[in-house]
Amino acid sequence: MYDMNDLVPIVAMLTEKYTGNDSSSVTYEKANQLMEAVVYCIREVQNGGEGILVSQQQSAMQAYRTGVQLVRRKTEELLVFYEHRKSRFCPYGNVYLADILQKGIPAFFRTYDEVFEPQNTILTLDYPILVDVSQYQGIDCVDLYVRNLAQEQLFLAKFGEDYVRTVLRAYCDDYEELPENISGIVFGNVIGHVLAGRKPAERLSETDLQGIYEQYVSCESERSGGFREKVSSVAKAFLRQHYAGEEQMQQYMTAGLTDLCARIEHAAACRKLDRIFVS
Repeated sequence: MYDMNDLVPIVAMLTEKYTGNDSSSVTYEKANQLMEAVVYCIREVQNGGEGILVSQQQSAMQAYRTGVQLVRRKTEELLVFYEHRKSRFCPYGNVYLADILQKGIPAFFRTYDEVFEPQNTILTLDYPILVDVSQYQGIDCVDLYVRNLAQEQLFLAKFGEDYVRTVLRAYCDDYEELPENISGIVFGNVIGHVLAGRKPAERLSETDLQGIYEQYVSCESERSGGFREKVSSVAKAFLRQHYAGEEQMQQYMTAGLTDLCARIEHAAACRKLDRIFVS
């Protein structure tokens, strides 16, 4: 959109602001960081649906200033979003989820530098969610992560904390230290109950697991991948039935279905369904 000659004056302006008008004291690494900050803010404008204004009307400096405003607005809106929901967020005993909910996200808002380093995500995001955010940086990454985490919390809340903890403990004795997405574990277990015609609170018997295995054999005898398609269909139907009107939550949980269905199919093929359908 803009060449280097357009960006250098902005970096110079930002450098003077950073150093207090003593631009000669800035290191090469810091100058590069400031250039990345400028590029990040301009891209915010382009990605925010205002690309036509950038290309046809705005100078690089105008685009940069608009981008800074967008970054600040997105950060403020996410803070309001988080503050409104944080009291209802539950880590279910998992240390990775607890760390991001109780320490990581608040630390981000305390330390995020919207002007001099908006591209810095700050958080390591050790708790994995079902949506890949690795291609994003800064507030874009954290915004997507937190909003999807909220959808995950919505999914889990319907089952209640006791049920979620029971499933997690059946899945792994030390689930508290497990660096795995817990909604995927719970959803996998629920899918097993649906396939067996059981309610989520009912325990699956060996007969139930055998019945699911026979469904696998029947589907695969018709066509390869047939069982995976059935599992996916059952999962989506469950979401539509129990989370009607929660389209964002359904989209989030569906994002993890490709991997989950593959795991269930593999478990069926190996006669190890009890490793996924755990309670």
